[in-house]
Amino acid sequence: MNKSQIEEAIGEAQRGIVQYLEIMELLHKSDVSLDRDFQRKYNAFYRVRQRTEEWYESYYSYLEKNKNSSITFANTIDYLNASLGRYEPSFSSKLAATINPNKPVWDRHVLNNTGHTAPPYYSPTRVEDAKIIYSSIEEWYITFLQSDTGRLCVNTFNEKVFRKDQITDLKKVDFILWKIRD
Repeated sequence: MNKSQIEEAIGEAQRGIVQYLEIMELLHKSDVSLDRDFQRKYNAFYRVRQRTEEWYESYYSYLEKNKNSSITFANTIDYLNASLGRYEPSFSSKLAATINPNKPVWDRHVLNNTGHTAPPYYSPTRVEDAKIIYSSIEEWYITFLQSDTGRLCVNTFNEKVFRKDQITDLKKVDFILWKIRD
């Protein structure tokens, strides 16, 4: 990853950065389990689509109940699996990262850019495997943020984004990884 690629990724992420900041501002201003405006913005940003009403109710109630706690990816994936019978590593990570912006998001581009592979959907141990992979992604971020390339990502983001002080260094790298495609 070079400075030009990083700058291009940041440029492509501008709309998402604005959406993210709006979501983070709204998170603690209302009951997100009832706030349809928050939910609409969250759904648009994280591309939450075509879920049942039960899913949305369960998801946003869990987010509301835990938005002031130290919820983890493991807690969240277990909750969604138990309450909805669904394997949701991506949406589990997005909920956990919304509550704690120092946590990474799990998506296919981040997995690819961090050298990880999702467990097969059909695996009977996929939930436990996902927890191990997520911990490895967290370790990857710790190492990456201390690297020359990690510092280049953060410094370049800080040069290009006006409200940079409202975004964690991990989230800055997240935005870049979301946009860098192999």
